[in-house]
Amino acid sequence: MKVVNTRDMEWEDPPRGYYLTDVKQKVLWEDEKTGATMALIKFPVGVSDKIHSHPEANQLCLALSGAAELTEGEASPLKDVFVHFPRGEKHGATNWTEEGIVLFYWDGPPRPEIVE
Repeated sequence: MKVVNTRDMEWEDPPRGYYLTDVKQKVLWEDEKTGATMALIKFPVGVSDKIHSHPEANQLCLALSGAAELTEGEASPLKDVFVHFPRGEKHGATNWTEEGIVLFYWDGPPRPEIVE
């Protein structure tokens, strides 16, 4: 068993390459054999990332706070919203209108492949 108190963890810089703003993370768990990873990600206001996919992993997300534009110019609160991006599906270019914290789980290596 592993117990992690996220309040005691510092926000860290994630690997760069597709983040466009000062995104921070707290990695909660990683499987060294499969690359599966669970992390809290904090998104500041602004367009957070380039359009990308995760060719080696499904991405599961549960928004704990924040708001973002889901349609052109319309901001929506995202608290308690769950999203699944199947392996290889394009996503990103999220415009956060309010700082957000999202719990992410990738079932394989989360290495992104930038699309645009």
